[in-house]
Amino acid sequence: MARMFAGHTENFQNTRIVSVADYNNDPSSADWINLSGTSQTYSLNGGVLNMNLLPPDQYLPTENDQGKFNKKLGMGLTLNSTYLIHYGTISAKIKTSPLGGVVTAFISMSPNGDEIDWEYVGGDLNHVQSNWYWNGLIEWGIHGGVHNVSAPQISDAFHEYSINWQPNAITWAVDGVAVRTLLANDTAKNGTTEFPNHPSYIQFGIWDGSGAPGTANWSNGPIDWSKQTSHPLSQISEVKIDCDPTYNHVIS
Repeated sequence: MARMFAGHTENFQNTRIVSVADYNNDPSSADWINLSGTSQTYSLNGGVLNMNLLPPDQYLPTENDQGKFNKKLGMGLTLNSTYLIHYGTISAKIKTSPLGGVVTAFISMSPNGDEIDWEYVGGDLNHVQSNWYWNGLIEWGIHGGVHNVSAPQISDAFHEYSINWQPNAITWAVDGVAVRTLLANDTAKNGTTEFPNHPSYIQFGIWDGSGAPGTANWSNGPIDWSKQTSHPLSQISEVKIDCDPTYNHVIS
């Protein structure tokens, strides 16, 4: 069984974040693992986690017959929970960077490649995107959804985004209102239910979508780093975790 808190709220007041290089593989020793390799990709300030996107060491814009992109990318935070969750509800209050080319992410990710996503694209401030993958099978443009977010814009205020993951369905909700439901039965192909069903880590991140023409176009980039006077920034003020005790070993 996966191990996870029941009814746990992370308010980023006494949060223990450890670098992946220093993590001792004991989940109880830290709350989150910083996978980016540098502490400069985040800061904690007054109960808010600031996720920074650091500029590349060189700004190398380029273009080919498919479009514009950057040869070097900024480095952003990827934050991984130390515990796994196997079904339950995860909610986060997030405010995102408005800059085109910047992608903010709130996802669950299993070691074998099951994934449930919220993604926020800079430059599109009234929508949020949902997605999912199964068993590491990457099917681009197949499972995504785009959803309206009521005012204020997602870069101007914290909205609450939820993933209610159950054995038979996933429901994505914004500010308590369901915007999408995926039924496990609807993912059946050739007798196999291709539905995320493995214990997963909770993950947050901010990343540079400028590295290829297709991704840059999707993320409203590429980023023009010559015009940036500060780091692109996304913020999280709260994370709530309510795991299903039927499938999780609940810890206090």
